Amino acid sequence: MKNTLFFTTSLLLLTLTSCKDKNKSVYENCCGTEATVDSFRISVPTLDQNGNIIDSTSAAQVYIPNIFINDNSGDNNLLMVFGGPSIERVTEFKITNEDGDLLFQQFDFLPNDPGFAWEGLKPNGTPYQGLCTYLAIVKFIDGQTRFYQGKACVYNCTDEGFPNENLPGCFFPSQHDGNGGRDPSLPYNACF
Repeated sequence: MKNTLFFTTSLLLLTLTSCKDKNKSVYENCCGTEATVDSFRISVPTLDQNGNIIDSTSAAQVYIPNIFINDNSGDNNLLMVFGGPSIERVTEFKITNEDGDLLFQQFDFLPNDPGFAWEGLKPNGTPYQGLCTYLAIVKFIDGQTRFYQGKACVYNCTDEGFPNENLPGCFFPSQHDGNGGRDPSLPYNACF
């Protein structure tokens, strides 16, 4: 009798777990993470009016959104590294799924270049949906290198199940301020 009760209980728990996973939205955990927004000052040697080298500082900014839409042709259809003129190069930009499988990777490019952005497609060309993880390695003109790791959500406007209550924490590509930073007051004109 104990074995039958144990077997029945185990089967019930396994069934409940399977149903829970089956009904889990691919958008669970989307926009619960912070967008990458980094702003700091770097020392940049410049020349004064007499040709002498002087030390001055310059703003260095990096912005990577935490959501983009992979099914439209608007301003929010690419995930990319945004940055200001203090970035020398993005030495690597890598995107993986939640299991760590590679979805996209680019090396040695300038920020703000849509030619080095991810369109939200799997390696086989089908649309990816849900949470992904990124790594961006950025080299600045003062010689320092910074690593940016984060998560972003790839959303398809024709899907249901996106947790709209998370939208206040979502920052889209179109909210790039043009200088490498983020401006949350900019509209995102998404499909919501």
